[in-house]
Amino acid sequence: MDNDMEETKVTNLNESADRAGLIVSVLCCLHCMAIPLLVMFTPSVASIFENPLIHSLSIFIVVPVGLYAFVKNLKVHSDKRPLIIGVLGMAAILFGHFKHLFLLAEHAGHAHHVHTIGPVEIVASIIGGLALIAAHMLNIKLCRCHHCDH
Repeated sequence: MDNDMEETKVTNLNESADRAGLIVSVLCCLHCMAIPLLVMFTPSVASIFENPLIHSLSIFIVVPVGLYAFVKNLKVHSDKRPLIIGVLGMAAILFGHFKHLFLLAEHAGHAHHVHTIGPVEIVASIIGGLALIAAHMLNIKLCRCHHCDH
């Protein structure tokens, strides 16, 4: 009986990491999808949403939570698909966020470079966020399936 309770606690903890990652990934996608609309309809509000600090904070939440959930649950279900999909999603988000650093190297001779969110960053972030959502949902499904009797 105690073993069942402990297994339930571990399952809930593992699923909590995936749920947190899922929520953050959904918020990230919604944020990225809202930027173009905000730019068109309310440019003053859009400047707040375009702040690179928001994106940096999102990355520092999404990546560690995702890695923790995918690696931890890999030990539970031994299926590498969530980890692979999740890492690809994280790579897309990181590429979108840090692509301006590569552009800075190209344009080193120009005066001031202001980081603005462009279509590449938005598309990469949405694709990466959708991949993370899929990976977390698959991870939850595999963990639940691992603990059921079929």
